[in-house]
Amino acid sequence: MPREIITLQVGQCGNQIGTQFWSRLIEEHGIGPDGIVQDFALNNHDDFKNNVPDRKDVFFYQADDQHYIPRALLIDLEPRVINTLRESQFKNLWNPENIYVDPSGGGAGNNWAQGYTMAINKYEQIMDMIDREA
Repeated sequence: MPREIITLQVGQCGNQIGTQFWSRLIEEHGIGPDGIVQDFALNNHDDFKNNVPDRKDVFFYQADDQHYIPRALLIDLEPRVINTLRESQFKNLWNPENIYVDPSGGGAGNNWAQGYTMAINKYEQIMDMIDREA
């Protein structure tokens, strides 16, 4: 039975750690920063030494155009970190429908209560994104 893992990258820290996680994962699976499988990984689908199949489908789904897209939601109340990702070498890796930045763009300013108050009104929208990805 196939298993998939969806990552939720929330806030500045979650998105920065998530970026490092995905950069390591695409390297391990032979996927380029644009989501395309690199030539060296095309002929080496399995780890023959340990007899373990390469299961890209656990963390990625494959789009119709052969891109591998992370099963990840990027969520933040403040756009700085996500905008940095959108301008990085990984700009074509993410599904744009799985990115949420609060339209007000102000962020919570390291104030948990402020973040909670702002985010509680976004609950349905975030849950719809999670349901769509699942």
